Amino acid sequence: MSTAPRVLVLSGGLIHLVNQLAVVLKRPELGGGAAEIALLLTGAITWDPLRLAEQHGAIERWLEQLRQLDPEAMAPVHLVREPEALEPGTYDLACLNNQWQQVQRDPCERLGIPTWLICGDGLGLYYRCARELKAILPSLLNRPIPEPGRRVHAVLEGAQPHWHRPHGPVDPVPLGTRARLFEALVASFDAACQPFVEACLAATRPERALWLCSLPNLAHQFPGERLPAELLEAWIAQLPGFDPSLDRLLLIEHPKAPTSGSFGPEPPAGVAAVLRSAVPVEVLVRTLQQAAPGRRLVVAGLTSALYGVHSLSGAEVVWLSLRPLWTHNPRYRRHPLEFLHRLVRVRRMALLTQRLVTPC
Repeated sequence: MSTAPRVLVLSGGLIHLVNQLAVVLKRPELGGGAAEIALLLTGAITWDPLRLAEQHGAIERWLEQLRQLDPEAMAPVHLVREPEALEPGTYDLACLNNQWQQVQRDPCERLGIPTWLICGDGLGLYYRCARELKAILPSLLNRPIPEPGRRVHAVLEGAQPHWHRPHGPVDPVPLGTRARLFEALVASFDAACQPFVEACLAATRPERALWLCSLPNLAHQFPGERLPAELLEAWIAQLPGFDPSLDRLLLIEHPKAPTSGSFGPEPPAGVAAVLRSAVPVEVLVRTLQQAAPGRRLVVAGLTSALYGVHSLSGAEVVWLSLRPLWTHNPRYRRHPLEFLHRLVRVRRMALLTQRLVTPC
């Protein structure tokens, strides 16, 4: 009977899985290979059957690409489509992208998995709880949040800010393996990315830089569920080297944005196109780099997608200022903790991005 460990990877999406699968494949305790590596999606996407089926299809196409590249390493990896069929005692190790989300904790607790491997969220970002403000004091004191009866290990990229760090030793992310997994993911999306690439190249001057803005999912927090044009004008003004007379901004809508668009049906001034795609931003950017090699490409935004873009593609990124959000949204003054929570997240991701050494 095989004694190789059995691993359950709980994840929020494709880019999370790129990081998590790289970590699992290179864990020392799995040096002889895992008996099973099961991938399970959790979170909001599981409440939308159409999006979940679409994501499952994307994962299967990616895994097929990986099996062609390395059949032996990928043989134990498979996708779990029916989590309710999993039985307690089946798995020895759980790999979580967010230790403090209840949707990830519940399966681990129900299945009685004794060892937890924490890879952060996405590309090693460290989330200690649903609202990171609660993590500041224990981080400053270098105190753990107890996990009775479990062995917990952390695998993160880069030095975390001292006000938001995990307790105890942290293992490094296997960057080379992660890069190979990501390139296979990009290849599996080649056909799906082509309309996006063609739209980007057609909307901008070939001698000018490509300027992209990955919009955060914030329209629902503003009056009328729409972002004001003044907000975008303030963001455009801070883009280094952007010339309004020559350059145009390409907006990438968040998948959860209103169907009429975050800024309404008409693109604001200075915007060449508003693009919406189910493909991860990180993959879109890498495909655009391949289609326009040597051309300057800048991605602006406020979400972890920027961290992933810089980590995986090396593209230039600009973290947008949060001041215009506060200025143009009176609701934040009634709910300041929502704004402060975002401020903490963006500040931490920007610091990590600046410290990051992009792998070749």
